[in-house]
Amino acid sequence: MTHSTPRQYRLFATFGVLIGLSACATPSEPTLMVVTAPPTATVYPAPLRQAMCVRTVTGGEDTNPLWLSKVGSQDFRTALAASMDNAGLTAGQAGCQYPTDVNLLGLSQPAIGLDMTVTSHVNYKVYDAAGKPILLETISAPFTATFSDSPIGFVRIKRANEGSIRANITQFLDKLASWKRP
Repeated sequence: MTHSTPRQYRLFATFGVLIGLSACATPSEPTLMVVTAPPTATVYPAPLRQAMCVRTVTGGEDTNPLWLSKVGSQDFRTALAASMDNAGLTAGQAGCQYPTDVNLLGLSQPAIGLDMTVTSHVNYKVYDAAGKPILLETISAPFTATFSDSPIGFVRIKRANEGSIRANITQFLDKLASWKRP
């Protein structure tokens, strides 16, 4: 009969803790992906103000708790709609004149690291009331979460996801601000 040593117990305990921590990936939080307010100098073209809506969002992935944090389509939609609303672009009861379709093409994510940089790749399509595209843009936006953001790896990757989506939406709003009617 063999007896386990204290060293073996510590090894098994450490292994158990690592397995437990690796199974903790959580989905991104839409509120942390929202662009709260554009700079006061940002002026959107008059036709777009209070005339836009998010029609479809595709391509998002649900988070598997045993792997890496992801961004779901509904969470992205919530963050984008809130960001557009904060910018004064969302149509009220009058109806949407500029529907926006979005495809989250993917997140380039590291599996491990101290500083984790995630780059989101998103395709935006904005149409006029007649269905003609007025803006077709694919935006890639990186964001790095550092060890000082969180010492826990799965939290850092989640924060990097959220920051990357927020940066992506910011770039989309910048494109809308510079849009010129043909």
